[in-house]
Amino acid sequence: MLADEIDWLTLVHQPGSFVEPGIPDQHTDLLFSAEWRNGTDEVPVFFLFEHQSTLPDGGLMAFRILRYKVRIWERWHAEHPTAVALPIIVPIVLYHGAAAWSVPRAFGDLLAMRARVRSTIDPYLVGFSYLLDNLSELPDDHLRRRSMTALGQLAAVCFKYGRRPDLVYRLGRDWVDVLRAAARAPHGREALEQVLRYILEVNGEHLDTEELKSLLEREIGSEAKDTIVTAAQRYIEQGRQEGRQEGRQEGRQEGRQEGFQQGERAVLLRLLRHRFGGAVDADVEQRIAKASVDQIDTWAIRALTAATLAELFAD
Repeated sequence: MLADEIDWLTLVHQPGSFVEPGIPDQHTDLLFSAEWRNGTDEVPVFFLFEHQSTLPDGGLMAFRILRYKVRIWERWHAEHPTAVALPIIVPIVLYHGAAAWSVPRAFGDLLAMRARVRSTIDPYLVGFSYLLDNLSELPDDHLRRRSMTALGQLAAVCFKYGRRPDLVYRLGRDWVDVLRAAARAPHGREALEQVLRYILEVNGEHLDTEELKSLLEREIGSEAKDTIVTAAQRYIEQGRQEGRQEGRQEGRQEGRQEGFQQGERAVLLRLLRHRFGGAVDADVEQRIAKASVDQIDTWAIRALTAATLAELFAD
């Protein structure tokens, strides 16, 4: 088996991405390389990970992966112009969306041909499949049996349940031991911050922040509150960056400023709606629409601890 032939201690992350021309939001999520075990092979093995929280548009996942493969090979050849062999690339798609995976996994299934000629023409066609790690359909007990770090398990759980309103309940009921172990591992707090930031991003409208804060304080310690606040600050900064990017794409100064402020307001409204629900009415939206960037920043931090909107907006 391939796994037995790989020296996993040599596994390293390859920096950079392979952006598709004209499609700037599509890029390889993760690319790793590893060496063969007990050998002198100079050509490594590449592992290409693609992350999907929804079904890919058009169902052409295998075609997207093929484009990534070609770009990886092109870069490899440019860096090793005298090499007479190309590295193998193992593509893996991590999926945790709500819809059942219905996208063809074999590239050959995307090619239009008559069935009676397939056996004749197959040797001359591109052919490969990708591995599908479907967390949405993976039972929790199978996930527990995986050989992973506590942080890896926690991240997988948050991928699987991150968009569901019962996420905090499931963490406290079924995965609290993994949560504790992940937080207590070396650099665990920094890693936990990243996980919390992801949860805020994908589950902002349903997440009960107070319930999450109580869980973390009970199982990790009172300092967990600082971790939540830091994660929220990072999430807010992400909204700022998205606003800046939107403005840059407009190509005008007013577009940059407006995009920046819109990103700030959208993040704050999302936080308030999952904290205070229907209390966030048109008057609140209008107040936020007229607020300065500094006011929005202050209110966003207060949103994590304020008991009422009056407390949040207090001078």
